[in-house]
Amino acid sequence: MSFRHAHILTRFWIRYTFDKLQPTRPTSRPTQGTIVAVHVAVLKPVPLKLILDGRKIIESRLTRQSRPPFGRIKPGERIYIKQSGGLFAAVAVAHRVWMADDLTPADVDQIAKTHNRHICGPPDYWHEKRTNSRYATLIWLRDVQPTTQHPRYRPQNMRAWYTLDDAADPIAASLTAARNRSWQTPITPGCLTQGYLKLTACLDRFPADSLGGPSNARATRRLKLHLAQGPTIETDIVRSARIFRWRGWKPWLKQHRLRPGDAVRFTPIAKHAYRVEPVKRR
Repeated sequence: MSFRHAHILTRFWIRYTFDKLQPTRPTSRPTQGTIVAVHVAVLKPVPLKLILDGRKIIESRLTRQSRPPFGRIKPGERIYIKQSGGLFAAVAVAHRVWMADDLTPADVDQIAKTHNRHICGPPDYWHEKRTNSRYATLIWLRDVQPTTQHPRYRPQNMRAWYTLDDAADPIAASLTAARNRSWQTPITPGCLTQGYLKLTACLDRFPADSLGGPSNARATRRLKLHLAQGPTIETDIVRSARIFRWRGWKPWLKQHRLRPGDAVRFTPIAKHAYRVEPVKRR
């Protein structure tokens, strides 16, 4: 997005794109405080439902004063979403963040014109924001999931956003506990050229009812593998070869630039389901 005030040195503009902070110009005004990893967003029922339905993928915060999430959020941080006057209903991850201050009504009009397809703001929302907004934060959401989990925090009247220390994140805590139960299998040259994963050292970590025979006719109960930044696949294991029956690993291994000596980590998330992540050798 381009506004005229992006080129005026007396105004402040910062933009986060994915995992890099890219200031459009030097500024002596830093983001407010230490960037932390977990947030609570309070939404009215309609926009909350639109997020869960996948129609609203940008959360917008336009305010008269500088207040969170302005200057307090970056891509990759988790957002727990609570219904106003109700319960927590969703969690998402900030995929991209854009911020600007010293807005004019024309700037707000441009935000609406460019992004309302994904913000889903009704006309009265934009009419109100046009007349009293000086600060803008747009947050592109990914990995939206329904949940009743939430961090502990102290609600305050009329506050619609809370920025908390990452130690308050219940999902991060559960992932850390799960990772302590995980295991790895090494990458060999054959894995990269033939597109398989060898499970010699960890075969006994998988359920016995998912160890099948050599032919497809003797396949058994399938495991569900959630590949990091990739698809979710279902496959059993060929016991005699000690490999997954599914042989489509090559593109995923290439995507993560894995080499011999690197590894793949399996973290159980249910009896027959695993999160699969690349592990680079340092």
